[in-house]
Amino acid sequence: MSRQLSFLVFLALNLSVPVFGLTCHKVNEWEASMVHDQHFCTAYFEVSEGHASFGGSQAHPKDLPKNYAYDFLNMDDCQLQTGVDIMDGSGTTTSIWACLCFESHCNFPFSFEEFVRRGHTLRPSFVPLVMPAEDSVGHQ
Repeated sequence: MSRQLSFLVFLALNLSVPVFGLTCHKVNEWEASMVHDQHFCTAYFEVSEGHASFGGSQAHPKDLPKNYAYDFLNMDDCQLQTGVDIMDGSGTTTSIWACLCFESHCNFPFSFEEFVRRGHTLRPSFVPLVMPAEDSVGHQ
């Protein structure tokens, strides 16, 4: 095989390799974008002020610091973290809902009010039909 053909085969194989990381929304007070090649997506909701921020982490969950307060064995996607130090040097604490999810775009940014309406979860909430399916036209 010629060098040029070998190079083209090499190039084609490298371009066809899929990226295995997640794509997450990154939204905070300063920016709104997407981050790629993440191990999991995050959403944080600060309870007293109602602020929200969204992002992701390239760290594998097993490599997180031991003091990371998220319980990965708990089935809830969002967990309330209390007594979190506010990083302004005042010594005061707050409560934060920390949410993790493991699918691309699973941390769609929405308000704290919507988060509360959903029952403190990132999972989609489904609105029941106004008219039951068996009473609607075509379902008899």
